[in-house]
Amino acid sequence: MGKNSKILHDDTLIVWNKHPVGEYRKYFQQATGKEEIVTVCRDFQTWLFTQAGKTLKEALEELNHPSGSKNMEELLTERRFDMVSGSDKAFIIAFDKAIHEFGYDFGGAIGSGNVWSLLVVAYGKTGTKSRPCAARIYIRDAGSIMLRLYMRKVDAHRQYVENAPSYIKEAFTSGNGNCTFCWDKCPARPAAYTIDGQLFHKCQHGMVYFNAPSVEKLPDYMGLFSEFYPVKTK
Repeated sequence: MGKNSKILHDDTLIVWNKHPVGEYRKYFQQATGKEEIVTVCRDFQTWLFTQAGKTLKEALEELNHPSGSKNMEELLTERRFDMVSGSDKAFIIAFDKAIHEFGYDFGGAIGSGNVWSLLVVAYGKTGTKSRPCAARIYIRDAGSIMLRLYMRKVDAHRQYVENAPSYIKEAFTSGNGNCTFCWDKCPARPAAYTIDGQLFHKCQHGMVYFNAPSVEKLPDYMGLFSEFYPVKTK
C-alpha cells in the first residue's frame, strides 16, 4: 500500500475523495473474491459515487443483491439519510415531483457531494445524453440541505427578479458568490447582471442558492424556475 493508503473496514463510510477509488476497489475485490467488480449498468467508479454515505458493508450488500431502481421516497428511507429531518425529506420529495413536471429528473441516484456537501441530488434534462444540470440539492454532513438553481442570462429576467419575494431576490443581490476577479482565466466564467440599477458580478459556482429551503416556499422556487426554464409546448 502507498504512503497515504487507508485500511478500510466494513463500517467505513463511503465519502468521495476521502480515500482513493483504488482503495475502495481493493475492499470489494477482497470481500467478493473477484478481481473484476461488476455492477448493474454502471462502471465501478460511477456505481461507487451513487453509494456515497453508506458503509462499505451496506454497499457490499447492494452490490451482491441489487435492489434495482428506486424513486425518491424509497431512496430517502435508506439509513444514510437518517440525519435528514422529516421536513427536509418532505421538501426533497416535493421538489423532485415539481421539477419532474418541467422535464428534469435526478437520474435515479443520489451521489457524492463536493466541498459543499456530503451528498448531492443533481437534476438533469430527462431523455438527453448530456443531461444539462438545472438544479442541485446538497445534503450536508449534519443533515441540513441547500437548494441551488442554475440561473443564466439574468438580465433577460430582470423584471421578474426585481419583483420577486425578498428571499428570492436576495439570492441574486446578496454578497454571496460575488466575483473577486482573482483569476483572469477563471473557468467559472463570472456572470454580470443588473438588478435595481446595480451591477453585480457573480461567480457561477456561487449563485443562486437557498439555505434551508421549505415546502412552504416551493411555489416561489418553482415560479423562479419556470421563469428561467419555461416548459416548451409543441
